[in-house]
Amino acid sequence: MLSILTEEEKVRDIQFDDSLQPHPKSLFRPVHDRRGLRLAIVLGNEAPSGMCPYAAGNNCHHCDIGLGEGHRFDPTMNLARFRWLQEHYSSIWPSVAHLVVYNSGSVLNRIELEPEILTAVLHFARSLPELRVVSLESREAFVTPEAVSRLTADLGAGRAVRVIVGIESADDTIRNKLLRKQMPRRAIARAVRAISTVRRVVASKGSKAALPGLTTNVIVGGPGTTTRSIVRDAVETSMYSLMLAQAYDLPLDLNLHPYYPSQRSTARFPGHARPSLQAVVDAVCAVAQSVGSDAPVFVGLEDEGHDQDPWDKTEQVTRFARAVDYFNRTGRQDLFRDLR
Repeated sequence: MLSILTEEEKVRDIQFDDSLQPHPKSLFRPVHDRRGLRLAIVLGNEAPSGMCPYAAGNNCHHCDIGLGEGHRFDPTMNLARFRWLQEHYSSIWPSVAHLVVYNSGSVLNRIELEPEILTAVLHFARSLPELRVVSLESREAFVTPEAVSRLTADLGAGRAVRVIVGIESADDTIRNKLLRKQMPRRAIARAVRAISTVRRVVASKGSKAALPGLTTNVIVGGPGTTTRSIVRDAVETSMYSLMLAQAYDLPLDLNLHPYYPSQRSTARFPGHARPSLQAVVDAVCAVAQSVGSDAPVFVGLEDEGHDQDPWDKTEQVTRFARAVDYFNRTGRQDLFRDLR
């Protein structure tokens, strides 16, 4: 096992360079959601290829994020990166209410991220005075009772943990044949059940651990959808997520991500364009109306520099971004209606 104190001492001797600091496009801007200030951080992937094993295996064709940063990290490098992130965001850490942790793959896969690194991140998170939630990205295969239990113990009582599962689409053909996510429904249900099991144990014991819940990612207008089916697919995926959460008595968050053409998705789906702003607005509003107060909805617009066809900075796009920010903060659709 990795000794955190020993590795932290080693970090002092590391020369910070581009291999340790995130690429500027991977530095997420602090934004807001309904819990307050939201900050996402990106750690390196420690798998042998330096990328998500699913992406390395020619799966997950909808984005480039799983391809990693071009080199393999090790635990010492990740500790160095985390220290750099602590310093880089030093002025805002006291205000962070929602921390999101990524690593270009699955943070719960010990091959991709040494568990002790995650422990170090969560122990730091415990010191943040305004923190309410920590969300962590993972594939469903690595969401086990043991992994979730460790998260809840490391974060401690008084905060919540959300495990993010990238369902993307409830349409099995889209998810597994087109996007090649290789995520059968039974595997998704197994992951959700693992979260639920730990939540019941924590709640029944009244232990000093964080309560876990579920977050799902939904692509709006991704490959396999048409102009006529974009809204329906987003709503059906969100309602499938809600059905799962309710069946296992879990709180649910929804992350909606408008599709953008990446290098990988453009090569795989050259004829599929990004959805129109109008379609995205309609989908977001329809999802919000469908789930009501049962799940907070967050619309993510960050692309980590992978968008091969970025939107023009037109007044319409600027107004859309303002409407998204307002919606993420309040859940209200007023500014979206003005765009229609």
